[in-house]
Amino acid sequence: MSSLEPSAGIENFLVKILAPVLGVIMSEFLAFGPLPAVLQCRKAKSMGDVNPFLFPLLFGNGIGWVIYGSATRNPFVFLGNIGAVGLSLFYLLTAHTLTGCDNVRKQLEIMTLFLVTMWGTVGFVAAMLEDQVQGIAMIGILGNIIVFFMFASPLSTFPKVIKKKDSSSINRPFAICQVLNCMVWVSYGLATNDIYITLPNVAGLILGFAQMFLILRYPAMAACVVDVESRAPNYAVFDGSSTESEDQK
Repeated sequence: MSSLEPSAGIENFLVKILAPVLGVIMSEFLAFGPLPAVLQCRKAKSMGDVNPFLFPLLFGNGIGWVIYGSATRNPFVFLGNIGAVGLSLFYLLTAHTLTGCDNVRKQLEIMTLFLVTMWGTVGFVAAMLEDQVQGIAMIGILGNIIVFFMFASPLSTFPKVIKKKDSSSINRPFAICQVLNCMVWVSYGLATNDIYITLPNVAGLILGFAQMFLILRYPAMAACVVDVESRAPNYAVFDGSSTESEDQK
């Protein structure tokens, strides 16, 4: 009996302490994933092939899990997502400023306003409920939905990747961090019997592997490229078809 206690203590430490600490670190790496591409685009003054629709989802996801971590008093969930809120806001403002397509800009505005309003409303309603478990369930379910769309958003360019046989629009650091991050949080979710942590990370793991497959199958041919010297107004934007000059017509 006593011989089992040390091993049980080690297992408890690995799964309930070490795993979430690694999860916090990997979550922050995930948030930093798009940073090199965004900085490159700021330097080039164009979004190029970078997918901007990941950023409002990253922002909304960060807000949601910060609320969930606060509601459940889970410091690991809170710390793993608070950095994403600030970084994703930086990415979002950059994309909003640099995109040359008014339609893309409007979609970013609508998505961001919707997510902020929704989380504000859900957070208030959850706080007003007498049943705390029901309130946490409400936040967790909504968080699951948003994190699924966030993990799937890089695959929104799937038709473009297949057609051009070029995975430039899929952010490589983000995809790698997504796989590693989800592996850690799946183990933590299973250990703590938290279905709201386990389910979205299982889905994220599958979607991350799908991104990695496309990256390996169709290597990137070019990164965020723009003629900086000429400052040409008709630079390429995310959807590959719209241009700044077309929006002005």
